[in-house]
Amino acid sequence: MAKISLGSWGVWTAWALWAVCCAAGPGVAQQSVVRPAPAPRVTPDCLKDARDLAARADKCHGPARARALELAAAAYDRCAAGLQGAASASPAWAAAELWRRHGSLFLAEQSYLRAAHSDRRRYGQRALLGAADMQRRQRRRVAAAKTYRAAERVDPASARAQRARLWIARLLFADGKTEQAIARFQGALECASTPRQAIEAADHLAKSWVQIGALQRAQRVLDHVDRLVQTRAGETEQDMQRLRAASRRMGARKALQRALDARHGRGDDAVRLDEHRRRRDKRDARILL
Repeated sequence: MAKISLGSWGVWTAWALWAVCCAAGPGVAQQSVVRPAPAPRVTPDCLKDARDLAARADKCHGPARARALELAAAAYDRCAAGLQGAASASPAWAAAELWRRHGSLFLAEQSYLRAAHSDRRRYGQRALLGAADMQRRQRRRVAAAKTYRAAERVDPASARAQRARLWIARLLFADGKTEQAIARFQGALECASTPRQAIEAADHLAKSWVQIGALQRAQRVLDHVDRLVQTRAGETEQDMQRLRAASRRMGARKALQRALDARHGRGDDAVRLDEHRRRRDKRDARILL
């Protein structure tokens, strides 16, 4: 008799649960199933609209231009969000460039990073370099140095890697880490693959030596540049003239001369000499008239 009562109780309980579910309607059974929101669909028209907005921004000025850049960048960001893998890299890069022109440094940084991670082969190094530039302009020097190092590692033999090396050294020098910065500048000079890269790296290195008072070392760096320019073979005459002009324009040369004048007390003499030459030129001009 006890077994019959227990079985009857189980039947009645099951029937009661079934009745409650039927009374509540079909929505109760569906509440436990959470369907993900569909991803935004990207069509060729979406990309075309973004390109049209970007082209419109080039024709605007003032606040209208800023608004057009904002709309175009946001449109490209939506396209990048709706694509997966390497396909999202190109609109992300376009959005980053537009945000940079708009002045929205953080948004540009995020879009550059998305492009770098989406397609490392095509956008890895240049997008990381762009993100590092945005971090540096936001005065986030630690994050910028880290991103510059990541960009350098992508392809150490490229011109972008050389640019990253110089910025890493400049950030170190700005933080007062002089010895590390000079070592980085020296490494950039040794890694330079073209004369122009060597001149740029040597300029930074020599100016660093001047700022800490090591004038003889700065002079040796400049002498190295002079020998590099004079012994450069296989260049056309026009290219040689450009290299010589780049060498003469090095800011380190003037910085070294000012430091030498200050050390030897020749600053006042140089000023008087310049005044004498100006008076002489004026006198000669009056005689010719």
